[in-house]
Amino acid sequence: MSNWHSTEVAHVLKELNTDQHQGLSGEEVKRRLEKYGYNELKQGGQVVPPSTRFINQLKNILIILLLIAAVLSVVGPPILGISMTACLKSWCGVIAQAM
Repeated sequence: MSNWHSTEVAHVLKELNTDQHQGLSGEEVKRRLEKYGYNELKQGGQVVPPSTRFINQLKNILIILLLIAAVLSVVGPPILGISMTACLKSWCGVIAQAM
């Protein structure tokens, strides 16, 4: 059963062999522990250093695009402001000479 979220409660309880008010019996708990083990995540074998994880992120094209966009959003406005100021000054000079 893959759609637990959309299945009727009674059907899920029947599939899982449990009771809504009392939960699992002691025997069922022992049986499931033997079959599935404890509800724990297994620890990974090798810890990857943060620098290696960062470099591995750069292999993704979307991450590269996001980094480029971030750099442009920081560097772009001052450069744009300087270039607009230079254009306005030159236009003002042309207009002043025309008068």
